[in-house]
Amino acid sequence: MTAQTAILAQIKAADTIIIHRHQRPDPDAFGSQFGLAELIKTSFPEKQVHVVGKQVPSMTWMGEMEQIPDSLYDDALVIVTDTANSPRVDDRRFDYGKVLVKIDHHPNDEPYGDYTWVIEGASSTSTMIFAFYKEFEDELTLSDAGASYLYAGIVGDTGRFLYATKSETMQVVADLMKFDFDWFKINQQMDTISVEAARASGYVYNNMVTTDNGFNYIILTNEVVENFNLGDFGTAFIVPLLGKINTVKAWAVFEQQDDGFFRVRLRSRNTVINEIAKRHGGGGHKFASGAFAKDIDEVHEIIREADETLKEQTEA
Repeated sequence: MTAQTAILAQIKAADTIIIHRHQRPDPDAFGSQFGLAELIKTSFPEKQVHVVGKQVPSMTWMGEMEQIPDSLYDDALVIVTDTANSPRVDDRRFDYGKVLVKIDHHPNDEPYGDYTWVIEGASSTSTMIFAFYKEFEDELTLSDAGASYLYAGIVGDTGRFLYATKSETMQVVADLMKFDFDWFKINQQMDTISVEAARASGYVYNNMVTTDNGFNYIILTNEVVENFNLGDFGTAFIVPLLGKINTVKAWAVFEQQDDGFFRVRLRSRNTVINEIAKRHGGGGHKFASGAFAKDIDEVHEIIREADETLKEQTEA
């Protein structure tokens, strides 16, 4: 029995299904979470299906999170999408249910749950949800709303098809665009930033640092972020900015958090950087990973490691 078959059997057996995703959600986290919820609701309207996690105001255009009592987890099937490691699951009640399922496309360093379906290297978890629908198309029904969520998730996680995109990815997108939803509106929504974010972009380009080996980075302290009043929009829009420079091979955004540590977003064109992320409390894809630095000294250690990796690749 494949993981997909086992998961479908668990969905059929459950009366209540609760779907989680990772903290600080991106479009694929929301897209796979809401897309799967819509798929189940449309296919099995008699079941209770809930989506939980912290509400992120900048992502409300994709959907609203639910507030549910602990009692709903009794005998529930819990599915976590797009989350490689259990500490990153949003809403810590994910292990309160009767059965736990993990569906993800990141390296499976922590295969938590009773059932695990991971395709490392898939462009997004949203593409996996669509593949799940197609595999059992005779038993499942995908609504137009469900298709729109999955489309948004794919567009977001591929950086508008700049990363992790294969012919199979584009085939999924082509199939999704046959559904009745406004994909043009989604594209526009994902390509806009606030006035405050535009001003912050100017700061980034004026203050970024590029090493001789092609590593580009920006360090954002609490003071800097607060000065731009980005609010709930966040700083995710900054990450692709650093990679637009034609001499850059890899890049990083170091953002200080309220308790002093730094969140690290690492990206590269074709240099494997997820091993660096793993050494600093994170992980992810080969060319797109996240990590943490406890202080500015660890920030500079990550910079040194990344720059040395690029130097070794150049000399090889």
